[in-house]
Amino acid sequence: MGNNPMGLDFIEGVLGVVSLRFDGLDLGKTVDEANLEFIGNIKDIKFAQNGTEPYDKVYTGQAWKMTAKLGEQTWLRLQKLMPGLTVVGHSAKLARDLYRSGRLAFAKVLEIFRVDSDGLPSTDLTYRMHVMLAMPIPKGNVGEFGPDKQRAQEIEWYFFYDETHDCFAYTGYSSSLGIF
Repeated sequence: MGNNPMGLDFIEGVLGVVSLRFDGLDLGKTVDEANLEFIGNIKDIKFAQNGTEPYDKVYTGQAWKMTAKLGEQTWLRLQKLMPGLTVVGHSAKLARDLYRSGRLAFAKVLEIFRVDSDGLPSTDLTYRMHVMLAMPIPKGNVGEFGPDKQRAQEIEWYFFYDETHDCFAYTGYSSSLGIF
């Protein structure tokens, strides 16, 4: 890693906050940390003649998710993330949008940019993660109002596997990975 606080690629170095762009819309920077998590479902394979502990373990499902708090929320940004929210000018309608496929209706391209010490999103591709199909799942309070509260909207991003590109996401240069 050397003396570079950013490290040599997306996962190295001091992560700090990230900047997000979803379906082409700049969502601004996050507050606190952004957490990237691998999800793995494992099934035990047992054979009676080998005892009660698993003889083997097999992955039956895999996915990724990221949880982050948006620090620069606006109604227009939240409209992109919350089904049923309609915004016209400075007016917002909180309604509902039910029984639609999350993968088909709500999952879009998510770009995650590391932010440098000057607060600017990096333009270096090695410090960017490109997620093909990310579904935003809002969590917690939409707004907190108080003298010592910082408004932040927590979003869990579920990454769907994209068969076209044969991956969930990538960092760095897509051409180096055979992704076009």
